[in-house]
Order: sequence, then structure tokens, then C-alpha cells
Amino acid sequence: MKNMSNYCIVIDTSGLRCPLPVLKVRKHLPYLKQNDLALIIADDPLAEIDLRHFCDLKSYTLENVSTEDADEKKYYEIKCKN
Repeated sequence: MKNMSNYCIVIDTSGLRCPLPVLKVRKHLPYLKQNDLALIIADDPLAEIDLRHFCDLKSYTLENVSTEDADEKKYYEIKCKN
């Protein structure tokens, strides 16, 4: 289990399918300040593609993608550039 206290915001999109995960992220990430780190939890196989594209278009960086053996969820760390 990730240490949630390392993140300014945690957005769990488990159970949502494309395009809903990235829409939920887009709604909540504007609250991040420069260098803040957000954790996005997703189980949609297309979420990584959508999140990478979203970060490329906006002022965010996809820092890390990881999985945990116990489930099929992926954990995306997104950092605000400005």
C-alpha cells in the first residue's frame, strides 16, 4: 500500500473507464501548486495513455507509474510543473 501522506492529493478512479479517469483528474489537478505531487489510482488499461497525453498538453509531468502485486490497479504520480 502506498503512503498516501506523500501526496497533496489522491484521486482514486478505480472502476471508471475511459474517458472518465482523465476527466476526473483534469477536474481536480488545477488545485496543485508548483512541485506538488498527486497520486492517481486507476484500473482502466487505457488510463496511462490518457494521463500521459493529458500531462503533455498541460503543465504536469508523469513522474512514476507503479503497480502492486495484490491488485490490478496502477499508481500514477503526477507533478505540477508551474
